[in-house]
Amino acid sequence: QASKPKLQTVTGFCAARAAAECSDAVIAACGFPGKSDCESTHAKWCMGATPQGTTYQPSKAPACLAVVTKAFATTEITATDLASLDPACTSEVFAGPGAARAQCMTDYDCNSAKGLHCVMSNPPSGSNMGQCFVPQIITPGGDCSGQGTVCGTGTYCDPMGITCITDNQINSACSLPDYPCAAGLQCNGAGPFATCAAGIADGSACNSSTECNSGLCDKATDQAGGTCASVITLSSLDSMCKSPP
Repeated sequence: QASKPKLQTVTGFCAARAAAECSDAVIAACGFPGKSDCESTHAKWCMGATPQGTTYQPSKAPACLAVVTKAFATTEITATDLASLDPACTSEVFAGPGAARAQCMTDYDCNSAKGLHCVMSNPPSGSNMGQCFVPQIITPGGDCSGQGTVCGTGTYCDPMGITCITDNQINSACSLPDYPCAAGLQCNGAGPFATCAAGIADGSACNSSTECNSGLCDKATDQAGGTCASVITLSSLDSMCKSPP
């Protein structure tokens, strides 16, 4: 109970998040001299990463801290752990200014405190702009033409039939953003010759996490490229020691 007032400010939230990230295992693996050094580094990163133009939501902080504590409990951090941080520690904690129907490009543009998210039009308009709505999740085969409609995980809104259908599988034709590939696949090629292909396997070189089967590109500090991995084992060279996701 005593710690709750500290979460009423962004500074307090960042201090609490840094403390959650700086477990004894992380401190040792990353080579920090002590807990205060780790927490100072992580709190500074958190403050710098606070999205401009948003409003901090203290009531959402505990949920974020819970997933952070779990993710950083050991020196091994999984892709699943990192995926759990979004949106728990992103647009849920920092609500955007956009009211219902306001134009948006990301969830940070919408007021998540009112349940609003940035929903792209169906079919895609080509402008990369959406509108702030409370999402209506549509099941496979359902009509996705309505405002605020979002197809469930593993499906997308077919631009032709305007119904939710299964994401394109390996070797199927694709075109982003209209005809996406299933999770773990990439849309390779251009125009009518683009097809869904397997993502990069663990242990292979990568430049971004979207290229990897695992959804995670492990990079050393200040390096543009890295290695695809399902699990990151922290060391003093790892970028997550100083700039968590």
